[in-house]
Amino acid sequence: MTRRVGRPIATDRAAVGRTALALFEERGYDSVSMADIAEAAGVGRRSLFRHARSKADLVWDGAGPAADEMGRRLRCAPAGVPMLVAYREAFVGAMESAAVDLVATRSRLRLIVRHAELRAAAPQHLAETAEVLSGFVEDRRPELAGTVGLQVVAEALGAASFAALRWWATAPDERGERSLREAVEEALEALAVLCGPASAS
Repeated sequence: MTRRVGRPIATDRAAVGRTALALFEERGYDSVSMADIAEAAGVGRRSLFRHARSKADLVWDGAGPAADEMGRRLRCAPAGVPMLVAYREAFVGAMESAAVDLVATRSRLRLIVRHAELRAAAPQHLAETAEVLSGFVEDRRPELAGTVGLQVVAEALGAASFAALRWWATAPDERGERSLREAVEEALEALAVLCGPASAS
């Protein structure tokens, strides 16, 4: 059935996002306008702009649900589990959960890697993730509360996992399907070596 133009975006926001990603892959990010997306998705342009102010908003749209799910898993992590282990399990678990579309995530990350405009939008769209990480580090390392050290550790965790995501999405792999878990494990192992045992427990 053909979707009626002007249909409210709230009825299927995920589908609109997938439509946008498909257009970016087919035509190139720079060649697609918000009007093109609205037309292809069968939604009104006003509705689209109420929920996404720019193409970058559509590409980064999956960051919020991932941060919410990761935060929930971090809060449920047993206190006796080392910090990096708890973070790894929460991060990978969130990315592999029903809250996150991994196929769309891989497409988003490939676009982000290729376009400076999208990379520049990272701080804005990862603010919720940064807040979750700061809270997690403070819970695990209360002695860091109110110090620059807390910010350093939280940002290092975020940078390591985002680097792992980009590698997973874009790096060639002769073995075939790349493992997100392996990429995250490797990134956090590198971080543990840099920080030393005290920061990894």
